[in-house]
Amino acid sequence: MLRLLKIDLTKLANYRAFNVLIGLYAVLIVSIPISVIEFLKWLKVKGAEFEGFDPMKIPVLHFTDIWQNTTYVYTFLRFFLAIVIILSVSNEFSYKTIRQNIIDGLSRVDFIKSKLATILLLSFGSAALVFFTCLITGLIYTPNLDYGDIFVGSEFVFAYFLDLFAFLIFTFFLTVLFKRSALTVFMLLLYRPIELTIIGLLPDNWDFIGDYFPMQALTRLIEIPFPRYWFQEIQDYIAFDAVAVVLVYIVLFVAAIHYKLKNSDL
Repeated sequence: MLRLLKIDLTKLANYRAFNVLIGLYAVLIVSIPISVIEFLKWLKVKGAEFEGFDPMKIPVLHFTDIWQNTTYVYTFLRFFLAIVIILSVSNEFSYKTIRQNIIDGLSRVDFIKSKLATILLLSFGSAALVFFTCLITGLIYTPNLDYGDIFVGSEFVFAYFLDLFAFLIFTFFLTVLFKRSALTVFMLLLYRPIELTIIGLLPDNWDFIGDYFPMQALTRLIEIPFPRYWFQEIQDYIAFDAVAVVLVYIVLFVAAIHYKLKNSDL
């Protein structure tokens, strides 16, 4: 597996877009908490106190809220890494490198393994960056720090990892299906609105089915946390059924990729 990963990373290293997108993604991960803090400071300086309440006391980036808050926001950045996967896979078809690799002795299963290894590396690396960003930010800005609370809620980093991993595998599947990068990007952007439209058209007694659509299942891993700040109830835990559904989709997408490549003329 490490040999296959090295082969795939060697290909990606030659793509300037790969380095740009990875760098931009990492900068956004680190800079978003800083931007939030600076915005709250700006509100305070401008006198935007709400009935005497200091905006800096809103615990958006305090333990334990920080884990769910930041991972929820970070899920919207996954498209940057999806573009990396689209470019990586579509270029294999455009430049016939997948055909050459198979001629040189790399099997179709090895090709899939190499891409999955890259996806796993990107997902794990992103989760690690998110974990340390949240940890350092929370340590700096949490008042009256209780060390027993630091890792309470950190399981949302796992949910973020699973969300990203599943989304990138879905992207891999779409790219194998359509092969062209522009078309894949278009279909990736179009899929979610189509899914939401179908869910909206379901009869009331069938609306529970919507929770089991691929992207809807991903959104259920980390529910929106911010209504808690205007005293609304939220889901502040990871639903087991959402994890199970996402794991099933991961298996199905990988199986579909294998079936498509096995029966395609490369």
